[in-house]
Amino acid sequence: MAPLDYHLNATVAEHYTGSIATGENLFSLQDARNLIRYGGLRPDRDTIRVDSALSYGLVEYLRIQDMLRQHGWSSRRCIPHGGHQFSLHIAAALKLGGNESYPGEFQPTGGFADDAVVEKSRVGLTDTPGIGFESKAAFYKVLRALHS
Repeated sequence: MAPLDYHLNATVAEHYTGSIATGENLFSLQDARNLIRYGGLRPDRDTIRVDSALSYGLVEYLRIQDMLRQHGWSSRRCIPHGGHQFSLHIAAALKLGGNESYPGEFQPTGGFADDAVVEKSRVGLTDTPGIGFESKAAFYKVLRALHS
């Protein structure tokens, strides 16, 4: 669901007893706070997806996590969106239980580092710092071409 359509979220939550997951367009603490205040989502079963790379980085993501905790949400109910190394590292570091991933999409910028291993729908951490661009040979070629 579109996370910034608060009325739709509240209406679905009112009539649907299963788990609801927001779409990926949460970028800021204010977006997440408004969703919690007006979206009708339930901390015992629903999931919020925040794009950690686009939400002003790890510091803003941690502020969002703190706000959610203050409203009774477990950090494991906030799954990083993004499908890249940065979200994977955040999920692992904060013990979030996972992150939304689609390693083959949005190439050459999307996905994980070239040496990341995906096995049985799980990806292991690499020693590569950053959001994953640093170890993507195809993206490196694009950047080199822009620099020339």
